[in-house]
Amino acid sequence: MKMLNALRRWRFPLLLAVFFVGLDWMASALLGPWLVSSGRFILNDYEIVRRAHPEAVWDQVFFGNSIVISAYLEEESESGYVNLGVDYGVVTDLWDMLRKKEIQVGSELVIGLNDLTLYDEFPTNPAYPWHREPLEPFLYFYRDRLRLLVEETAAQAFTGFVPEYGKYAGQERAYYYGSLSQTKLDEKAASSPYLALPMEDFEENFAALEEIAAWCGRNGVRLRLLWMPLNPDFQVPKSTLAVKARTEALCAQLGLEFKDWSGALDRACFYDFGHLNHEYGAHVFTKEIDQWLLS
Repeated sequence: MKMLNALRRWRFPLLLAVFFVGLDWMASALLGPWLVSSGRFILNDYEIVRRAHPEAVWDQVFFGNSIVISAYLEEESESGYVNLGVDYGVVTDLWDMLRKKEIQVGSELVIGLNDLTLYDEFPTNPAYPWHREPLEPFLYFYRDRLRLLVEETAAQAFTGFVPEYGKYAGQERAYYYGSLSQTKLDEKAASSPYLALPMEDFEENFAALEEIAAWCGRNGVRLRLLWMPLNPDFQVPKSTLAVKARTEALCAQLGLEFKDWSGALDRACFYDFGHLNHEYGAHVFTKEIDQWLLS
């Protein structure tokens, strides 16, 4: 009886809450795909991949950060892997994608690594959908795009403003062209905050890697790890070597295949320390790595 009275007393707030939850769910279902496909908004790397691969299950996935974006040309590869490189991507991002079911992997998962792919403090893109909190409304999470849509619609109605429909329909991920000189490489190294990182700043991502290995075991997905190529003219920091050694040891412990390609390519392939140039290095990498991906 007391519960019934309480429900009667709070029925209006409860109905209002149900209404807004339903409204947000409808907005998510109707607007979510359109925000990506309309071409009216700048997309993040994950959305560009999702636009190119709308299928529910990606059978073979090659995950990494911008190093993987720059290196692997899926349109030239014979292996069929989806290039799931995302800017500032780290292993915890991949684990969030898997556990929150943002992606479904069918049979093969390759993680392209450098030390920053395992760095806990690496800045991320807050617009990646796996960063949305469980109770965070869709309309709030995408508020910046929706505000722009409302402003453009209002301007169109009252001032005759014509939006540039499809302005970003052909947006691609960022690629790198040419090669930095040795002087520029030295200057970049001197100003980088990422060349002497303490091992304790990698704990969350190593833990996520173990979670991913367990997930792959449960779901029948083969997991392999690839340490991405490094510019031979770059003096690799001790901290980077320590992270690579720990990764290799963890793979041995978990029974995972680990391939070290850190010294696989020559200087002409690189734009900087690890990004490959689009006009040459990416083609070389894709051709060479396909033999391993297909094995």
